[in-house]
Amino acid sequence: MSAKQAAEPDVSLPAAQDAPAAAPRRKTQKSAKAPVRRGRPPLSPEIYLETGGRQYNVTDIVERVKADYRLTHKVGVQSCRIYIKPEDGAAYYVVNKVEGKLDL
Repeated sequence: MSAKQAAEPDVSLPAAQDAPAAAPRRKTQKSAKAPVRRGRPPLSPEIYLETGGRQYNVTDIVERVKADYRLTHKVGVQSCRIYIKPEDGAAYYVVNKVEGKLDL
């Protein structure tokens, strides 16, 4: 009988104890994936600056600044600061530590 007992697996541990140990592993693997978004895309507001009887679309200025930078540089935009000065009719920018000027 001792050979028979050695051949049989130990069933003293219930299967329910093994399941919780496996469940956290699955949860951590699922949390590593990005959640699937459904519905509306995130809101991107349109910002306008009005001064001196003129109106400027800030989103348009940002895109123009990036395009102006890309004309002379192959590196992607890492950082971008834009200073709009309506009195001069210009937007001064610093993209990746490179300064520039864009006429409005």
